[in-house]
Amino acid sequence: MERVEQIQPPTLNGRGVRLVPLKRDHWELLFQWESDPASLYLWTMRKDVPSETEFYDTLVSRLRGYYHTVFLIQNTQDEPAGFTYSYDANLVDGYVFTTTFLQPGHRERGLGAKAGLLFYDYLFAYFPIRKLYADVFEYNKASLSLLKNAGFEVEGTFKHHRFFGGQYWTLYRLALYRETFYSKKAKLCK
Repeated sequence: MERVEQIQPPTLNGRGVRLVPLKRDHWELLFQWESDPASLYLWTMRKDVPSETEFYDTLVSRLRGYYHTVFLIQNTQDEPAGFTYSYDANLVDGYVFTTTFLQPGHRERGLGAKAGLLFYDYLFAYFPIRKLYADVFEYNKASLSLLKNAGFEVEGTFKHHRFFGGQYWTLYRLALYRETFYSKKAKLCK
């Protein structure tokens, strides 16, 4: 059987942000970010810090079939600021899940919003996707607010889904439809 090479996405340039396709050179940086227990609670269900070997094995496995598209986020000085990716793509039914992570020094500066809008535009423009999903924990108020301002709406609520900080928290599944995104895009991308 002939092996089909996956086509790399292009570098995406937006106002104040650049999304660069994930390369092998970025893996060490991803390992550092995903090994920081101070940030894990914001964006993953994982509660433990993986060993370097475990991380790379998992990353390779995810790149083969779980991840749909992965980008490194850079700021205007071309410094790595985080990453964004889509996963669990169902192109028959037209949806994909998305996640964005920013390292602490780059949060609350609008970079996540800019990266998200650029990424969402790419996904809707190049794939037969009609809906994006994002799962956000109740305590991640900044992400919830950002996603709602971008046009995401709560479609699912998983009450008391995550134990963190001595209590149970709700997980929200938010959805952004293609039509909603494009009706708001001009206003959001100013």
